[in-house]
Amino acid sequence: MILDMSIIIDREKYLVIVGGKEIELPRKEFELFRFLCSVPGKVFSRKQIFEKVWGEKSKSNDRTVDVHIVNIRKKLGTKLIRTLTGVGYKITEEEILVKDYK
Repeated sequence: MILDMSIIIDREKYLVIVGGKEIELPRKEFELFRFLCSVPGKVFSRKQIFEKVWGEKSKSNDRTVDVHIVNIRKKLGTKLIRTLTGVGYKITEEEILVKDYK
């Protein structure tokens, strides 16, 4: 069975299309998801994500990234973003094609 898990990210419309379904994300969720999709399979730490998406230093016990990940999973499904406990988050590589349009 082949699943269509292609991901299209339209930066101008702040629109994500996953498997043919259009999904609008709030600004920070969109930017976080786009950052994770920039290198499918690469693990990003909470600190890396926070500094890239929010543009400031992370507080050691700040759960902002975790809350946004939960919200993204509710909208896009739980299989796209994988948690590596104690390490960070990544976009799964299997059967995923990411296209990022300006």
